[in-house]
Amino acid sequence: EDLAVRFNVFRKTIANIFYTWLYALHEIIFKKFMDKIPSRNKNRLCMPTCFNNFTNCRIILDCTEIYCIQTKNMEKQRATYSSYKHRNTLKVLIGVAPNGVLTYVSELYPGSVSDKKIVKHCGILDQFEPGDLIIADKGFLIGDILPAGVSLNIPPFLTTAQFTPQQVVQTRTIAKARIHVERAIRRLKCYKILSLCPANLIPHATIVCQVCAALTNFQFPLIKEVENLFSDSEED
Repeated sequence: EDLAVRFNVFRKTIANIFYTWLYALHEIIFKKFMDKIPSRNKNRLCMPTCFNNFTNCRIILDCTEIYCIQTKNMEKQRATYSSYKHRNTLKVLIGVAPNGVLTYVSELYPGSVSDKKIVKHCGILDQFEPGDLIIADKGFLIGDILPAGVSLNIPPFLTTAQFTPQQVVQTRTIAKARIHVERAIRRLKCYKILSLCPANLIPHATIVCQVCAALTNFQFPLIKEVENLFSDSEED
């Protein structure tokens, strides 16, 4: 509405321009560059030292939720209600390479859908090969649905009064590697268009989120160590 007033045109004209560029960007910077997750060998070319214990890591996975408007349809209200956020949300699976680059963004699902169901449905499992390692949070109990030869590394669960020294070290090591997916998600959430999805954007929400994710990869690397690797290669 603001742009329509400023440029003295119809709102529909502004909407047409917005959606044209949205889908054009999606085709160019998302589908072209993020159609497949990088291989283990490619990851090793710029792997930070915090992954020394996880050199076969293919991806770090996590889910995040985007607030959406509460629709009048009761069935959709129930489907999008997140028991974790206590609001209506849309959920997306995010995958980050060890160097902090966003390499996978699923379509958006209703907020009530579990992380495991999203992993199973979105198709990412088809991209893994034997020998790959996935790092994730405790909630990702997906070990039983992984392809043969693919392993999962999540922090240990507390089954006794306290963690053993070995479990403490394991938890810290995984946390140092996992923190990069959380930092990448924070960078993604800086786009205000993802702060609250209105009703008219819900049909295009997946495209909006994937374009924003692709745009974050044009920013400076998340990890200083990786940034130095890029600087060295530019000087060469």
